[in-house]
Amino acid sequence: MPNVADDLDKLLSEVRKTISDNKQFLEKLLDETVEDDAGNEAETIPIDEEFEEL
Repeated sequence: MPNVADDLDKLLSEVRKTISDNKQFLEKLLDETVEDDAGNEAETIPIDEEFEEL
């Protein structure tokens, strides 16, 4: 039975590490997205200038 407890502790530790890794990945992805959005704001075209009047 102690072997099962050790296996569960090991599994729980691995799950926590995976969750932590995923959280870091998502935070990095969010930071990159925010940076991209900030850079794109200068490139946006006002609606009035978006189309030429024919």
